Amino acid sequence: MSVRKPTIKDIAQALGISVATVSRSLNGSHEISEHTRNLVMNKARELNYKPNIHARNLLKRRNNMIGVVVPEFITFFFPEIIIGIQEVFNAQGYQVLICQSNESSTLERRNIEMLESSMVEGLIVSVTKDARNIDLYTRLIAEGMPIVFVNRVLPDLRATQVILDDRKWAFKVVEHLIKCGYRHIAHLAGNEHLAVTKERLQGYLDALETYHLPVRDSLVMHVGIQQDRAKAGIDYLMSLRQRPDAIFTVNDPIAIGCMLELRRRGIRIPEDVAVAGFSESPIGRIMELTSVSQPTFELGRTAALRLLQQMREPGIPVETIVLEGKLNVRHSTLPVDKRKEGK
Repeated sequence: MSVRKPTIKDIAQALGISVATVSRSLNGSHEISEHTRNLVMNKARELNYKPNIHARNLLKRRNNMIGVVVPEFITFFFPEIIIGIQEVFNAQGYQVLICQSNESSTLERRNIEMLESSMVEGLIVSVTKDARNIDLYTRLIAEGMPIVFVNRVLPDLRATQVILDDRKWAFKVVEHLIKCGYRHIAHLAGNEHLAVTKERLQGYLDALETYHLPVRDSLVMHVGIQQDRAKAGIDYLMSLRQRPDAIFTVNDPIAIGCMLELRRRGIRIPEDVAVAGFSESPIGRIMELTSVSQPTFELGRTAALRLLQQMREPGIPVETIVLEGKLNVRHSTLPVDKRKEGK
């Protein structure tokens, strides 16, 4: 005797809500409150509800479309990732639908819902700075949607991701500053919910510990990831009784913002304060900024190849693919002895 599988009607009856509300909650609709969505998701797990993936897939037609959602197009970084994605899928006859979330988790959710309703065959996503849509991605993965996260990921989600070892390369930046003779190194960190923020902060702390330098909470400030947030960081650091002799920033936009603000104040780089970034931007190169270059094109290409494999081989194991970076040392972090010589 077969056991009847629970349905969305069972969930609705258990919670005393409509079937339509359950359906919209399971589909991640932005019309449903987070409280109701959590109630439905918890009850679905309690009842061991499983969506009928086969029936869902029968409704989906093969349309050769892939969805890509990135946080912004302002910097060079994500457009270069997209170029790598397009190279792979265009050669396979796919169309790539590209959306940007403008660092808004609400817009990110709407973009994903739109792409899902357009019946894309797979998704490549880099999440927003507040990283709030884990419930949506959990549901998509449970329903069999091929999905790969690139660069900005959700560590608590069991999903394939393509990343750089941010902790390792942040360590190398700070190690470089220490070997150059800097001892009072500040870190301007990104948004606290981002995995890259946590990893780069940890790399900074690892380097201080490895070289037996004190960790000072006063030298760490979360400012965000956008260039206009750098001024708040400089205002704070320059107000300290003992100013830092070097600043490591979460990314190049913050580093560039720091350099511009320091120069506006008449503070010389690196003679008074050294600055190092992360993500190797064209403007940073022009400004002689020391930074970590990331293989943006290869990040996109690798994510696309991995998604293609998921689409062709459903059920392949989840994997984290870590690519290598490169520390490019420039004038903004001259060794202490050389900067004193004016070289």
